[in-house]
Amino acid sequence: MDIKIETPFGGSARITKPDREPSPGGDEPPHTFTVGDLRPRVRALLVLCIAIDGTIVLWLAAKNATLTQNAWDLLGTALLLAIGITCALAIGVIVKYRHSSVLTPLASQVFVICLAAYVWLLDLRSPASQIGGVTGVALALGAVALCWVLYLSRYAAGALTRTGIAVVALFPLIGLVQFWIQNEYMTHSSLPLIDVQTELTPVGSTGPIIHVLAKTTYHNRGSFRVDVPATLTRVVVYPKGTPAEPPTPENVAGHLNALGSQFGDYRETPAMSAQARLIYAGSSGGAGGAFLAPGSTNQGSTIIDIDSRTVRLAVIKVTLIAVTHRSVKETRTCYPPQVALGEDVIGFLRESTLVHDFLGGKALCTETQFASRGVIEELVSDHPVLRIFTMVYASGATTPILLPFFGTQESLDNPLSSTKASTIIENANPSGMFGSSAEYAPSDADVRPSP
Repeated sequence: MDIKIETPFGGSARITKPDREPSPGGDEPPHTFTVGDLRPRVRALLVLCIAIDGTIVLWLAAKNATLTQNAWDLLGTALLLAIGITCALAIGVIVKYRHSSVLTPLASQVFVICLAAYVWLLDLRSPASQIGGVTGVALALGAVALCWVLYLSRYAAGALTRTGIAVVALFPLIGLVQFWIQNEYMTHSSLPLIDVQTELTPVGSTGPIIHVLAKTTYHNRGSFRVDVPATLTRVVVYPKGTPAEPPTPENVAGHLNALGSQFGDYRETPAMSAQARLIYAGSSGGAGGAFLAPGSTNQGSTIIDIDSRTVRLAVIKVTLIAVTHRSVKETRTCYPPQVALGEDVIGFLRESTLVHDFLGGKALCTETQFASRGVIEELVSDHPVLRIFTMVYASGATTPILLPFFGTQESLDNPLSSTKASTIIENANPSGMFGSSAEYAPSDADVRPSP
């Protein structure tokens, strides 16, 4: 380096200063850790773990695609496919492009942890834990992935960018949204909203026999299609000459119980189940694929004859069981041999009319097993079943009546002792039991005089 100095007297001097020796490596950029810097055994073990993860996830994606029912299920397939592709890219980075950073392998393991957490959350909502099975395997893979994340994150600091962090965080966020919509939002916002109306209207008479029109109307005022696994209509009559029952505290209290009007309201002239005589019963079930589209209305009617000489009161009661639309895997009978509708129609119809002992009474029974909404639910959620008993005889009750139970194939063997499993499955499957009733008292004005 040359330095020139001028003096006040017009002279000048030049000083030559040697250049500073560059420090070794001073101008070289800092070294970025790559997968090639990992020890060979560590790389081989990492490839093995990611290969196992990727194989499982890609199989789950392919299986999930066959179970897709709506857009949210398709989103689940896309997420699984994205995780599988990330695992494949991570293997390619480790094996072929060793100069690359550890960001891709790190991201693949973060996604595996999120998938394991998703499986665990579904298991928590299942009536029977699969910790010793599928959920346990998922958590084990998630634990291994967590170890890799902790190990690789030490070397990924230089490769992390805001874009990379955003992409890695986006997938868990999408999965969380999909889980919330499918398991929380949809189950609470899609509850069936069914209006049921019934009428008993006299339309003529033949001598003392009054012809009454029994009319039923169903209206779906909700925004979702509703499947109707079962409906039941019954008309019972009560005889004349029933002695009055004074409204003593004991008599009134005997009717105001926790079961409500299931066993009859208090009336001064009683209308008790022991006095009821069934004159009409009709039903329909989900075996025929009955459903109500949003905003649709369905009506049914029949003519019933009532003898005005002996009948004091006629009561029609309609009950409908509704489930927000969900694909059905199988409809079958409840008791061995269980006959599936899709395999043997004649056998199913024959078996479904057999009467079985239940709760000290007699009942018909069919059950519907719902299809899984995704492959993870298929593996974890115990295959929910809706079993419907039609009680044709029950001591102390007016029959027939419908008794629905949610559960699993195992818990429904004793439905009254498995209320926890029933509640969990019912909360995950929007459903409802709707009803309506109407009464008619024969009048002399309804009887036309004989010509």
